[in-house]
Amino acid sequence: MGLQLSIPIRNRVSQATQIRSELEYRQAQMRIQQLENQVRIEVRNAQFAVQQNRAAVESAQAAVELGHQSLDAEQKKYALGASTTTLVLQNQTTLAQAESTLVSAMAAYEKSRTELDRATGLLLDHAGILLADAERGQVTHMPNVPAATGAAAEPATRIRRSLIQRIKWGGSRCPRSKT
Repeated sequence: MGLQLSIPIRNRVSQATQIRSELEYRQAQMRIQQLENQVRIEVRNAQFAVQQNRAAVESAQAAVELGHQSLDAEQKKYALGASTTTLVLQNQTTLAQAESTLVSAMAAYEKSRTELDRATGLLLDHAGILLADAERGQVTHMPNVPAATGAAAEPATRIRRSLIQRIKWGGSRCPRSKT
């Protein structure tokens, strides 16, 4: 008759499992911390971009206003015979460039606002999009998306019309050639 006695001095398998689980838990905590840091940085960068682009829009608006004033002054000088069509056209070109810069700055500002909304998780809320509608597959009310409503295009459309009017020499802004 034989007797076999097994006394576990250490349960190495369960110890190894416990250590592995603790390491995986610490790694998961580190990944969560990294993601939180990444989100913080992303939100800060988005906030900074919004501030920069808002300043660019304000600067471009000031440039457009200055362009209008310069063009008006040059047209008045032209009407009095103290200027040439070349100078009037140069001022119109400068104004058109300023208006183009304004449109670009406004687009960059709207993009940065959308990016900030995305980074903060408020994009759907600010656009008026309900997840419940998406889940049901029915839209109960239209989303508040500027491109869909045409609100974002209005300033650009106004500027485009102004440029087209100047190109066609419409209205009182038409300089007559000096000969």
